[in-house]
Amino acid sequence: MKRKKTTLIIFTALVVGLTLSSCNTWLDRGEDTYASWATLSMTYQEDGLPARPFYFITDDTLVLCPMNHSSVDANFKPFDGQRLVLFFKAHKFAEGTGTPTPEKDHIAYIDIIQMQMMSTKGIVSTLEPDTLGTDPMEPEFLWFGGTVFGTNRYLNVQLMIPAMEPNDHTFDLVQDLNRESPLEDGYYFLELRHNEKKDAHFIDYTARMSFLLDGDCAAEDVKGLKIRIRTINQGVKIYTLDY
Repeated sequence: MKRKKTTLIIFTALVVGLTLSSCNTWLDRGEDTYASWATLSMTYQEDGLPARPFYFITDDTLVLCPMNHSSVDANFKPFDGQRLVLFFKAHKFAEGTGTPTPEKDHIAYIDIIQMQMMSTKGIVSTLEPDTLGTDPMEPEFLWFGGTVFGTNRYLNVQLMIPAMEPNDHTFDLVQDLNRESPLEDGYYFLELRHNEKKDAHFIDYTARMSFLLDGDCAAEDVKGLKIRIRTINQGVKIYTLDY
């Protein structure tokens, strides 16, 4: 059977009501639709911004103020620090009233087109990392995000997994407490673990997630991260990322 590739978006329990299918009921992408990785903020404050239940702080230094937030699925339960990929358009007022022009050019008024929520988790410290999974995965992209307008630093991950029931899979960024030191050549050593829960290898899915980087791993004297991953095609690999 020819294997096909589709997309898996891993949701957190707090946003389980916002599914990809429910978003598609109001999805209207066009040539003027933009996409950006962002951090959802319920605490951002700046003079002149209209009151909204949440804002989006993009990794490319924009504060996005949603003008159509009330159109989002009523089951959506936002929380501060949630990571997502946001599809949006520039907001337009009624004809003849113009477009809002904030005094600061890092603010943009937008209409939400679609939100793809990313699993947003912290680092797990354990003496038994194998209990969190030993199954392989194939990394496609690893990069840092956040650190804009007071947001935290995150490790963003995009990887491929073979699966039949991809929502059953779990992923954890792990500090192995059996190591004498978490530092290696000035880099904080972590492991990305995958537990496929004995799921069948049927179709290739792309999984995306973000991990919060705070505490010792983000200290000023740390150069970046070394991440151990058991890959499908190349065995165990160590990926080095500089802050």
